[in-house]
Amino acid sequence: MNILDKSYKSNIEELKNKVITGQTESISWRIQQIRKVSQLLDENKKEIIKALFLDLGKSELEALSEILLIKEEISLIKKNLRLWMRPKKVKTPIYLFPSFSKVIYEPLGCVLILGPYNYPLLYLLKPLVNIFSSGNTAVIKPSEKCSSTSKLIKKLTDKYFQKDILFTIEGDYKESIKLVEQNFDHIFFTGSTETGKSIMKSASTNLTPLTLELSGTNPVIIFKNANLEIAAKRIVWGKFFNSGQSCMAPNHIFVEKEIENQLVKELKKFINIFYGEDPIISKNLSKLEKKQFSITSELLKKYKKEKRILFGGTCSKKRMKISPTILKVKLHDNNIIQKELFSSLLPVIGIDNKDLALKKINQASKPLAIYIFGGNKKIHDHISKVTSSGTVCINDVMLPVLIPNLPFGGVGESGMGKFHGEEGFKNFSNQKSITYKGFLFDLDFRYPPYNKVMKIIKFIFKI
Repeated sequence: MNILDKSYKSNIEELKNKVITGQTESISWRIQQIRKVSQLLDENKKEIIKALFLDLGKSELEALSEILLIKEEISLIKKNLRLWMRPKKVKTPIYLFPSFSKVIYEPLGCVLILGPYNYPLLYLLKPLVNIFSSGNTAVIKPSEKCSSTSKLIKKLTDKYFQKDILFTIEGDYKESIKLVEQNFDHIFFTGSTETGKSIMKSASTNLTPLTLELSGTNPVIIFKNANLEIAAKRIVWGKFFNSGQSCMAPNHIFVEKEIENQLVKELKKFINIFYGEDPIISKNLSKLEKKQFSITSELLKKYKKEKRILFGGTCSKKRMKISPTILKVKLHDNNIIQKELFSSLLPVIGIDNKDLALKKINQASKPLAIYIFGGNKKIHDHISKVTSSGTVCINDVMLPVLIPNLPFGGVGESGMGKFHGEEGFKNFSNQKSITYKGFLFDLDFRYPPYNKVMKIIKFIFKI
């Protein structure tokens, strides 16, 4: 069905009218919708886990992590929403007495969510509960690359929600393009930087505001005083979770040359512990998306030919998997350092000092995350000040995305806008200012002619 059909247009109008008529203003309405999301997850866990396995080969734990992160967000919102919704008083200058000002948070209207393939449930329903917390309605478009999950989301949302509150549309990327061209009140998109640019261009026709959660070439910097065993363990977990198809996954490692060989040894050790001697058959290693598998395979061929594979490098087209692979990379290899790999390839770059790494980081697009292991507070503060990124995480990876009340989002080419918790509530609200002025003390100074007031102003400011 064409998205421009009158039936779809009328659905969007219904969703907008639900908000305009004030039916979504109350906290009870908002909590009711959020509880429905929770109920949907609780009553359909097995189906969700199965769909994520069929589409992405996700282990039960990886599938459950998507569910649990949404549930954690729901719990935070239910506890704090009443407080977030309260009008905020703003101080008004004394010379405007008697008057007062405040900010209220009103719903934006109908929000479009375009879901990604790598976390096809999480990045539809997590922003959705933020959207409901702000009193909005929504249209969601699951990723066509995850057909089983997309069909299940359509079936479940139709079951649990009225169509004037939440409407799910399936289809390919052409449907997404047509959706973006509609007059939504906000668009939330998770995906690649290039696609984000295209969506931004299309949305500009209607001046539709955007939240873009995009890709990032997230570097890791490891200093010689780091605990290499724990650092390697955490990096291997974060990098190869979902086969590296996470926007927050470590992309490449800068490591001081003195400890480079020891780090590689520790990385190899934990890859074997986590995924076994043949990771391709490991149930803990998920599949790569078809296009991503093809891109990664070609890159792998190049590094095999150049004999720069330090570990791994096994491929299976039948299983759509590439084993966790460590690459030996030089500092001037910009093609791989400045590119989001979004796969199970992990380049390691030996450096003489941190300044070389910082120079490379600042030459590339701003990352979603910078990870630091070791160093000290002075070094941590310095790196935070001289680089720009969505987040900085010290002695671990991926943690910022796991903290529900921490604002999450990118900067520059890694995204715009924040969500999670209160920041998500504010992101999908219009912060409307209201000012009240009484009728007492209506002094003439503000009105023309300005002769008297100008004399006072010149005296005070010595003009």
